[in-house]
Amino acid sequence: MLERKDIEQAKNLFEEWDLNRVWHSSTPEFIEHCRKKAKDSLNLANYLLDKFEQTRELEDNDSVTIWVITLNYYSMFFEVEYLLGLEGRKLPEGSKDTHKTIYLAFLYYYVVKGSELEQKNYIGITSSRMSKALTLFKALQDETLELQRVQKSVKDLKSQREERQALTYKMSRTAEICEAKKSFEKAAEFRQLIEEYILSLRR
Repeated sequence: MLERKDIEQAKNLFEEWDLNRVWHSSTPEFIEHCRKKAKDSLNLANYLLDKFEQTRELEDNDSVTIWVITLNYYSMFFEVEYLLGLEGRKLPEGSKDTHKTIYLAFLYYYVVKGSELEQKNYIGITSSRMSKALTLFKALQDETLELQRVQKSVKDLKSQREERQALTYKMSRTAEICEAKKSFEKAAEFRQLIEEYILSLRR
């Protein structure tokens, strides 16, 4: 679900960036780096998910699910950097909060710009391939950041209450596989939507 405050923040930020030419120019090396990272992250997530589901090799590793979900998110993140790079945009070195900035850039350049959302009194958003991709990206970004926050809290708690932590916070293997699969499906669908969009530009 798109939030009005995100739309306004994206408009304000990137109208200023475009006016002041804040974006750095992408290079072929940067574009290829992002393309490869997006593909490799998703492939590694799939590999770990398959290992976790099909074998007992990783059953004692409590970090598998968080890494699968994180890799899925990074696949999306690099896919957006790749897309922006194809259009000549690269975040300036030292940009703060790169994950939020990349999300807002995706929102602005591929959903807001040129749409009714640029108007002051817009009512809502029409459904499109890119608005669907943006929703997937935002959902997995939020989930990944929340999991990282919970994981840190659990680690802090673990040092104080080892036994309680083990009983209360550990998900069942089935639940972990289910969460990791949902995450992978979002990332795979996102990649497909972006790749279809890129192909449509080349026609």
